Amino acid sequence: MKILIVKLSSLGDVVHAMPAVQDIRRALPGARIDWVVERGFAPLVGRCEGVERVIPCEIRRWRKRPFAQETRAAWRAFRADLQSQAYDAV
Repeated sequence: MKILIVKLSSLGDVVHAMPAVQDIRRALPGARIDWVVERGFAPLVGRCEGVERVIPCEIRRWRKRPFAQETRAAWRAFRADLQSQAYDAV
């Protein structure tokens, strides 16, 4: 089973969601868990035992210049990265 956690917002929210990874692993020992998170929090999530893949995004930065060419290119790359995997639960 492949599971994607999407927790982007604040540091506190990310930290409070981390125990869910261990709960999932306990309930589904063979589960593969990936996590989408703001780039600034990616190193923290990468240290969370049980997370196989951290997918960084920059929603906060993208919101500032949504129509900029760089933003559109980064969004397309992020979306392609997400769509490269099929998840059973998000």
